[in-house]
Formats: sequence, C-alpha cells, structure tokens
Amino acid sequence: MTRSSRWRSTGPTVTVWPPDRFEVRCAFPPPDSTVSDRYHYAEFAYEAARRHRELGWAQHVQVVRLSDGGVLFDLAASHELPLEAW
Repeated sequence: MTRSSRWRSTGPTVTVWPPDRFEVRCAFPPPDSTVSDRYHYAEFAYEAARRHRELGWAQHVQVVRLSDGGVLFDLAASHELPLEAW
C-alpha cells in the first residue's frame, strides 16, 4: 500500500464545522468596494460588525441572518439588535 492510497476515501466527507448562519456585509471606499464574510456563531459576527464600526473604515456594515434574511445590524440605519436576539 502506497502512502497516497491510505488517504483516499470512497465515501462522502463529513464536515466538522457547522453551517454558516450569519453574513457580515461591508462597503468600503474604492478600490475595495464590498466584502462579505459568513459566520456560524453570533458572537463572531457581532464582534466583526462592531470592529468594522469602531475602526471607521467601512462606509456601511450590515449583518443578515441567513435563515430568514433578518437584518440584525445596520450601520447606516442605526439599527442594532442586542446579541441575545441574534
């Protein structure tokens, strides 16, 4: 048995990370434009949104719950739900 044949699998791979539940969308001045990152844990998405707001580089920051499209954080609209509601 060769070394590479030990690593081959015939079955599907099992994901060890849970599916993403939140998307943090940011708009930056050109040339960067827009960026979006996805997170599973609310705490990480909340922290990312807060840091973008505090640094002041992003022109717009928005966090959307992927399951229903609910907007949890919106910098332009001054809308921020408490973390417990995410």
